Amino acid sequence: MSSMPVVSPARPGRPRSATASAEVMRTALELALEGGIHHATVERIVSVSGVAKSTIYRRWPNAVAIVMDAFLEAVGPSIAYDDELPVVASFRRSVLALAEVLNGPHGRLLQYLLGAAQSDPVLSRAFVERWIGPRRQMGRQAIVGAVERGELSPEIDPDLSMDLIYGAVYYRLSVSFCDIDQDFVEAVIDRALGPYVRDRLD
Repeated sequence: MSSMPVVSPARPGRPRSATASAEVMRTALELALEGGIHHATVERIVSVSGVAKSTIYRRWPNAVAIVMDAFLEAVGPSIAYDDELPVVASFRRSVLALAEVLNGPHGRLLQYLLGAAQSDPVLSRAFVERWIGPRRQMGRQAIVGAVERGELSPEIDPDLSMDLIYGAVYYRLSVSFCDIDQDFVEAVIDRALGPYVRDRLD
């Protein structure tokens, strides 16, 4: 009777490409939360994640871009606007979710990113391209859509409204003199959008 062939157990190796990106972002975010943005170097990410440096550079130009993508991956879904809600309720939900994020460890990372971006051109560009720009565009589209549906008056300035809402939020985050709480968020949104709500104007 012939013996059964012996199957050697699979040896651990580098993650497959299907999961490599997720592992890289997870590692980058953990390193950044642990020691700040500059702690998450490509070399450390390679060492911890087991993903080859060449694989990383095929998708990202630098470690900062990885951290920004990882940050967005972690918090983006929770702060998305909901097109099914009235625009004021949608902004309230989104900004309250953002406030919850900012009041935790991710907020400290974002606070660090805001400060470091002032003197780091690479970080500043990544911050604008991967965080500020996309968030601003989504918010602007939500306001424009509300105008088209007749929820908001066409007199509203979408860009100014975004500045009023998120400028206030990031100012509180940067100077840390008080919490970004529900009362604050609702007051800011009411003052930025409230005067243009059609139901209040009729």
